[in-house]
Amino acid sequence: MKKSIQGLGALLLALILILGGCLWFARQKSGLFIDEIYTYGLSNSHYAPFLNDMTGGSLEGATLTRQQLMDYLVVNDGESLDFASVYYNQVHDVHPPLYYWLMNIACSLTPNVFSYWSGLILNLILYLLTAVLLYALSFTLFEDRLNAALAALLYGLSALGLSTMLMIRMYVLMALLTVQLALILARMIREPRPIHYLLFALTLFLGLMTQYYFVFYAFFLCLGYGLWRLARREWKQAFAFALCAFAGVGLLLLAFPACLDHLFAEKMVSGGNAVENLLDSSQYAWRLGSFFRSIVHGMHGAIFSAALVFLALIASLLKKGAKLRFPALSLLVLLPAVPTLLLVAIISPVVEIRYVYNLVPILALWVSLLISLLWQASLFRKRTPRLLLALLVVLIALWQGRAVPPDYLYIEYRDFDAIAAEHSDAPCVYLDDNYFAPITEDIQQLLYFDDVFVTADPDSAALDDYLARYADSEEAVVYVDISKFWSSGFDPEEILPRLLESTEFGAWKPLYTTGLSQTFLLTK
Repeated sequence: MKKSIQGLGALLLALILILGGCLWFARQKSGLFIDEIYTYGLSNSHYAPFLNDMTGGSLEGATLTRQQLMDYLVVNDGESLDFASVYYNQVHDVHPPLYYWLMNIACSLTPNVFSYWSGLILNLILYLLTAVLLYALSFTLFEDRLNAALAALLYGLSALGLSTMLMIRMYVLMALLTVQLALILARMIREPRPIHYLLFALTLFLGLMTQYYFVFYAFFLCLGYGLWRLARREWKQAFAFALCAFAGVGLLLLAFPACLDHLFAEKMVSGGNAVENLLDSSQYAWRLGSFFRSIVHGMHGAIFSAALVFLALIASLLKKGAKLRFPALSLLVLLPAVPTLLLVAIISPVVEIRYVYNLVPILALWVSLLISLLWQASLFRKRTPRLLLALLVVLIALWQGRAVPPDYLYIEYRDFDAIAAEHSDAPCVYLDDNYFAPITEDIQQLLYFDDVFVTADPDSAALDDYLARYADSEEAVVYVDISKFWSSGFDPEEILPRLLESTEFGAWKPLYTTGLSQTFLLTK
């Protein structure tokens, strides 16, 4: 009982420190990544997955009002908890709907309000639950509560972990369900019960309803466990487990048959794109190197802790010559992360570490494995050396949270917002060839304007009519879609002079640049 209370105290302290780190960085978040904006739009927009659906399917020559942009982002009166709309939007997107349902619930609590905190609070709850499940998983595998609390802390304060929480996207739920799946399997290793099979199938289903990339860790996890049972000639358990795994996949097909369309779609995020990347071996080294560097950078606290523990373990073994009992069955949970990481790095639609955010808590467990071995050394069987080492790991975890800030803060967006607010009375023109991606990315600044006119033709009569409404304005704000990969790829040096020739404006100057666009101020 005493050890249980001490362990829960260690977990509580870890959760308090993680909560403090999350709130510290959440308060600094000043902008949204384009996918985060899609999260709000796909969750809340009423049967309109993308911005062009707000204007009848085409943005060319359309005038988007501030209210239309807000309608895309928020839950309006009478549209709360509209799960059917979310389902419809996700059928036309490339992801399953579970996380978007949760976002719709969160945003329905504050209708007509667009706030980062709707997504951040949801993510924070899921993130803390992930830390609790990781604690339970570590304890199930290694049977030490202090070790388990350290694993939760190393994950919770890592840059990759905090980035998972700060990115208002499905990856935080995917991480939670990944740990839950591993926890259920770890308990099945020790003593399988009928409820475990049901929970495993349900968790597998929920994971696949969150993000399709969930399938890779689940596949290797199932493969390892199934082969282990077969090697032990436990045919009934292996067969029952296979049935529950297939049941989880079958539930996905029944609940969201559009997943098959997503799998075979000719899109950047699709099964077809994954196969193309898999067959292109020339990019393997670059992709794997990029993912490896991101992990080293984003988990340097866990890596440093692992190195410290490993050196202490080697020193203890050399001094005492002790023999260790290796927790081999823990590898059934730990090893599947390795082929998953390699495969996802190769096939991901873009080379971004977020596609393996769900593996970060599993990777943190490798430190738990080393600590479990160290605890067997004679010196560390005593309470005081363990506490001293744990204190060092805590300090390392706090240092990593301070030394490497997470992604998705977008501090520079404060300046972008200030610029947009300064010129909010001016007309706003978006030069774009009917692509909704760049306009979606800039939606936070576009909300400062009464409306925005979208066109690919700087000589259009409709543009003249729009600017005529602002005849008294001495300036105009113009966004130019510059991305050749994702959208129009206009050259400002070519298209802005054409715009000046067809209007009363005589000069232009750059204001700021984002990933897909550049913003300019035109003056008469």
